Amino acid sequence: MAVTASASPRITPASSKRDQKIFRLLPDRLHGSYPAYIPMLRMSVAAVLDRKRNPYWKSAEACEWIAWRGSQAVGRIGACVDEHLKGVMPGMGAVGFFDCEDDAETARALFATAESWLKERGITHARGPLNYCIHDTAGVLVEGFDTPPAIDTTWNPSYYGALFEQAGYIGAMDMLATAGPLEYGGPNRLEKFANLARKRGVTVRTLDYSDFDAEAERLRVVYNEAWSENWGHVPIPKDEFLHKARDMKMIMHRDLVMLAEKDGDIVGLVLLIPDLNTVSKRFGGKLLPFGWWHLLRAKHVESRVRCVLLGVVPSHRVRGTVALLLEEVYTHGLKRYHTWAEASWVLADNKSMLNALALHHMVPYKRWRLYEKALAETAPQAATE
Repeated sequence: MAVTASASPRITPASSKRDQKIFRLLPDRLHGSYPAYIPMLRMSVAAVLDRKRNPYWKSAEACEWIAWRGSQAVGRIGACVDEHLKGVMPGMGAVGFFDCEDDAETARALFATAESWLKERGITHARGPLNYCIHDTAGVLVEGFDTPPAIDTTWNPSYYGALFEQAGYIGAMDMLATAGPLEYGGPNRLEKFANLARKRGVTVRTLDYSDFDAEAERLRVVYNEAWSENWGHVPIPKDEFLHKARDMKMIMHRDLVMLAEKDGDIVGLVLLIPDLNTVSKRFGGKLLPFGWWHLLRAKHVESRVRCVLLGVVPSHRVRGTVALLLEEVYTHGLKRYHTWAEASWVLADNKSMLNALALHHMVPYKRWRLYEKALAETAPQAATE
């Protein structure tokens, strides 16, 4: 329900430790009553924003703000200047961590504040929501509000898209989640396509955990190359990728990471992680004091999984390699105790990947949208402190 407000919101920087806590927890207060809402893991959000430990901040700067009505926080937003994003798309900055009451005036005040900050730093276009880069959570959910989010994906109420559009943002790209039950038996089209890759010398192996850091670097090279032609891709540096890989290692399952090789080179990968959101909802995203134990236990018994990465480098896109990766990860990992899978995010224009996933009986059921806005030379100033 839209908010009827008697006064303009007040926007303040989230500069103190108390403000940062309010900033991080605001989505829980705004959306906690929605049945489909599941909070992000609190430590995951804090890790992204940690300027000391996250290597992302070596080449980026950002600021966060909170919108207030009286003493009540009713919205938040962040703005970021990322040198890697600017290197690929000159003049592009990011807006992210946007959450807001259903009120266009509050949203416009938040956007105006973030945009003014970006323009002061020479930014001419804003893209978002990015939290704060394409390798973290991104996008406004525009379809699929009735089902809860899978791990490390975003959920928001249905009015968010309108708030972006009323503030002058235009849809730039849609990202899809496809999903389906894992029920197979006997030969199928997936196996036939996989055999085409086998005949051309493509093999598949699991991740070598005994050499984890070196394997992570090999995966980074493949990831950057395989996704290089995708809309919005920004190459990820070595230290950032390793930082993310080490964080994800805790919830990764050995049999759910597969690497495709040809002539001794890694040419493709698939990474799935247990959908621990079903567990984290029970403890409100908090890992302390007992959340860690439940999370680690669920890693081995959770029946739902999310496919986070699935790709092949352009120079080795032998027909059937994606099908081979999917078949191998199903045969050696998924069919043991997993019954449902989501693959996200898949760009809406990536027809070849969507067709490959369809062979696995996975169909689109959620859609997120990334927006962009050209920033005018001057912008209306929000009331700030």
